[in-house]
Amino acid sequence: MQRLAEASGFKVGQQVTVLIETMGADHEDVEHTVPAGATGTIDSIDRYDNDQGTVFTVVIPVDATKERCIVNAFDELDGDITKFLAAKSTKESS
Repeated sequence: MQRLAEASGFKVGQQVTVLIETMGADHEDVEHTVPAGATGTIDSIDRYDNDQGTVFTVVIPVDATKERCIVNAFDELDGDITKFLAAKSTKESS
């Protein structure tokens, strides 16, 4: 595995809009469903030599305090990353 700082126009630490509904458990194993359009932050980008290819790991807050989050990973087996994530503009991020 190779850890990347950026790939496909996205960078680690960048805020993104998640374009699909996502589901996952938070740190207390409570399941959450987050609607399409939620804001997330790219936590890591990893490149694997297998069919997974490049994997984008995104942290998505599930409450207003941003203390509860789910983590989703999107890889090349899922399809092109732009089907799942869109960059937030600087205006939207502030």
